[in-house]
Amino acid sequence: MDLDSSSWMAALGGSGITRNEALSTLHQMLLKVAVREAYRRGPMFRIGGPELNDLAHQSADDAMVAILGKLDTFRGESRFTTWAYRFVALEVSSKLGR
Repeated sequence: MDLDSSSWMAALGGSGITRNEALSTLHQMLLKVAVREAYRRGPMFRIGGPELNDLAHQSADDAMVAILGKLDTFRGESRFTTWAYRFVALEVSSKLGR
């Protein structure tokens, strides 16, 4: 496992301020990816504006819950951030497909 991924795992598995800061940073990263994915894919589904923003926030929130629930399954075969981004991309896809 690379050093960056190890740092993420330690922070998210910890407690207190360090964990809270890691959670906040992770959510911000997920939201950025969700917004980008929603605006990239949204027009194909004729969705735009505030609805896409809402979809991106929901996707980031749902991905965060899924990631925290599956932290123990992270094997370090990719970077932690790559693994986490996949969750949010799948959330955006599933919400657009509804």
